[in-house]
Amino acid sequence: MSERAGTTARGADTKDRIIQAALDTVREEGFADTTARAIARHGGFNQALIFYHFGSVDDLLAAAFARVSEQQVARYKDAVTEVGSLADLVAIARRLHDEDMTDGSITAVTQLMAAATDTDRGGVLLDRFNEWIALVEEALRKAEAGSPLASAVPAHEAAYAVASMFLGIELLSRLDPSRSEADSVFSMMETMAGLIDQLGPALFAMTQMGDTSRGENA
Repeated sequence: MSERAGTTARGADTKDRIIQAALDTVREEGFADTTARAIARHGGFNQALIFYHFGSVDDLLAAAFARVSEQQVARYKDAVTEVGSLADLVAIARRLHDEDMTDGSITAVTQLMAAATDTDRGGVLLDRFNEWIALVEEALRKAEAGSPLASAVPAHEAAYAVASMFLGIELLSRLDPSRSEADSVFSMMETMAGLIDQLGPALFAMTQMGDTSRGENA
């Protein structure tokens, strides 16, 4: 390896270490206490490295958001391949929630999104969020494939609602895990999804018949 390549690799390793320290700080101390000093303490390095590699704490946190978002999107892409019904989608959401309560990946995302105060930075975060929405939309379309519900429920809007609700559950659960209602919410959603999967087509057909009948009587 050349001297330049070795220097580049060491620089990349240092940046990775700083990003990880920033994410650890956000998860464990919250956004308000994620300062250069706190990040450096978590990572065991001089805080001057933050400004050398990223310019500011804000730019470091933007890089950290991009990193964790890419990781989560990769995980969701794998999960989407498992979806065959609405019940599958809810079960996967529950599993991802359980994983996040262990590693805190989505918590870091919700903290960073909640702290965005300007439209430019908010726009960057929304661009990343749209990647998540697109994956949920793909999962919904797979779950509804061949069902008459597909024409009755707008997939994009439903995906936006599902993704937003999921992030909200993660944020509320982290406030006080002992008071989290997430498990009950997922159980309720699993029951509803099962009923929709089983009864949805029949209910949709009845609705269509009713609309036809009203049209003939008009």
